[in-house]
This record gives sequence, C-alpha cells and structure tokens, in this order.
Amino acid sequence: MVNIKKWEDNDHWVEIDLDLCIGVAECVDVCPAEVYELVDGKVVASKIAQCTDCMACQDVCPTNAILDHSAW
Repeated sequence: MVNIKKWEDNDHWVEIDLDLCIGVAECVDVCPAEVYELVDGKVVASKIAQCTDCMACQDVCPTNAILDHSAW
C-alpha cells in the first residue's frame, strides 16, 4: 500500500509519498518559499499556500517522493 499525503491550496497541490521520503530534507533547504518542514523524520508541505511552483523541491528529492501539481 502506498502512503501518499496531499496538501492543497486552490488550483495547486503537492503530493509526497511518505514511503519514499527518507527525510534528508533537501527539499526543505532548497525551497525559496519555505513551504516544507521536517516532522517526525518526514517532509510535510505545511505552507502550501506559499508555493511558487518553481519545482526545485521535486528536482532535488533523491527518492522522487515529491509530486508537484498545478492546474495551470
């Protein structure tokens, strides 16, 4: 079973596969909008409304656990 968590804000959403997330937090460090934080060893998109859709998080994730989606 896949453990995917989804955060939404209007027409933008981010999904993180918590089974793939190993908590190295590269996405936390690279995000210019500070969307992510590390909670209990997993990354969460706690400030999804601030996301600029730059996709830097998705680019640096070593396990491809982040899927950034936009309706634009």
